[in-house]
Amino acid sequence: MNASQQVELGKLFFEDGIPGFSHLQFFQLLQEEESPFFLIQSIEENDVGFWVLNPFSFFPDYQFTLPETSKTALRLDEETPVAVFSIVTIRGNDQATVNLKAPIVINLANRMGRQIILQEDSYPIRQPLFAQQAAGTE
Repeated sequence: MNASQQVELGKLFFEDGIPGFSHLQFFQLLQEEESPFFLIQSIEENDVGFWVLNPFSFFPDYQFTLPETSKTALRLDEETPVAVFSIVTIRGNDQATVNLKAPIVINLANRMGRQIILQEDSYPIRQPLFAQQAAGTE
């Protein structure tokens, strides 16, 4: 049996939708078995889905401060477990980019999620996933 298995990790609720899809609020989180990639799939419209990954697995120095408004919207406090995902875009020539500027933050306690546009200027919307940039190597 070599068909890849998708593991359902649960339902997600985006109170404000996802930018560009503000009318969609209910999604499910799936993981490709043995893969770092996850799929956030709309329950309301089957053809809407986003490939995502855990940015810390690929970019260990990635960090950001969550705005207070986002913490309030997600009902987060200091103890709330959260997951962070970044949307992956597959481009031609097997190039993949990751949106580090607008992470998806999920409150694992209540399954609420939202995409946060970071104020930090240090992260691009199209960070190459696999191309190791040689610039600035020590």
